[in-house]
Amino acid sequence: MMKHFRLNSFNALFFLLWGMITAVLWVFDDSDYPMVIQKILSGISLLGTLCTTTYFLCNYILPKAIDSNKLYSILPHFLTLSVFQAILLWIFQEGLYFLEDRNYLPLSEVAQERETFVTTLASTFPVSILLNLGFGGLKVYFEHGKLHQQHLTLKKTHLEIQLHALQSKITPHFMFNVLNHIHLLIQKDTELASTLLIKYADILRYQLYGADKEHISLAEEIAFINNYIEVETYRWANNLTVSRDVQLTDPQVHIAPHLFIIFIENAFKHVGRATAEKGVIAIQISQDAATIKLDIQNSKGSIQPKKADHTGIGLKNVSERLSLIYPNRHELIINDTANRYQVTLTITIHEQHDH
Repeated sequence: MMKHFRLNSFNALFFLLWGMITAVLWVFDDSDYPMVIQKILSGISLLGTLCTTTYFLCNYILPKAIDSNKLYSILPHFLTLSVFQAILLWIFQEGLYFLEDRNYLPLSEVAQERETFVTTLASTFPVSILLNLGFGGLKVYFEHGKLHQQHLTLKKTHLEIQLHALQSKITPHFMFNVLNHIHLLIQKDTELASTLLIKYADILRYQLYGADKEHISLAEEIAFINNYIEVETYRWANNLTVSRDVQLTDPQVHIAPHLFIIFIENAFKHVGRATAEKGVIAIQISQDAATIKLDIQNSKGSIQPKKADHTGIGLKNVSERLSLIYPNRHELIINDTANRYQVTLTITIHEQHDH
């Protein structure tokens, strides 16, 4: 796809090197061509073939092998590409000889010393190998640097998430409201107050100890979400209708923690309702062999709570985490209308990499 053709730092160096190689070959090429056009056509066939194929190697074949963590799988492609380059060079060479044989171009000294297919292949194959090793090694070096930078960025973001969990989750207005509800409930329904307190303790425990893990089982994340929903549902009492549908095929699959909760928190914070109606929140979490999907909707109406200043920061943080942890493996769609706010997050899970 054309999105891969971007002048990044590697491609800038790639084309600069090929420009230098072209200049050197042009200056030091002492082949006796009767016409300059023959030298130009010969150069275009040589450099066009090698430049195009090495670009394909560096920007299509190698990135896929690096992303899949199977760099060894590049060897068959590498050898096939080198042979293909040698064959292409022979084809272009034969094309020039054909033009000279048909008197479209004057006969050159190179044509008089024409080599066989096997000889041409034997002489150009080592050159192709060296060029592919050189440019391929340069690409791997650049990709390694990029992955290292992403790792540092992810580590920094992870620390920021931990700090955010301590600062804005463990001691927020939500905590004081829950504790106040439990305090009042103790006098009316001791059993319900005890259940609510246990669920809230589980929420705090997960936020404290789950944030320092890179991955956690989907079952643990769902248990945390269920506890949060049940506590919030009680707090809203009869002013809110909450529905949830969770369909899991493999609860033990591992995912990054705290990816879903920001969207669920926002639904409860910003749900709105008409004067005579209840607010509505609908939560669906589904899993199949390849993906995990969260779909959450909340109503909007004439009565809406004041938006928190840090909401946009939370969404920005989770978007950055998704881009770093699941690059090209997630889709986040936000649909904001006059009556409804909907978030749909789909994550493609590759279990062998996420454990």
